[in-house]
Amino acid sequence: MTILHIQRTSAFDKNDFAQCVATVQSNDALVLIDDGCYNVTHSLFNTLKSLHADVKVFHIQEHAQARAIKIINSQSQPIAMAQLVELTFEYDSTITWQ
Repeated sequence: MTILHIQRTSAFDKNDFAQCVATVQSNDALVLIDDGCYNVTHSLFNTLKSLHADVKVFHIQEHAQARAIKIINSQSQPIAMAQLVELTFEYDSTITWQ
């Protein structure tokens, strides 16, 4: 069963991202939205990428821009909110971490 993980909070403020990283499996995907975009600069993000190199990672482009976070495409693929809705239909279930 594939899961789309939606991360809304920063690992610098809460431990939700640590729980998310511990739960993610190989065929899952992660979308960083709201303050979750800050997580690309957290050490847990590198842990996630090293444990599960095949996990697809996306971020809402407008949310990262609003927070002045520069995310390179090798870290995460930029998407719009409409694409997030489309992703919810591609996975068996969705978990929102907030």
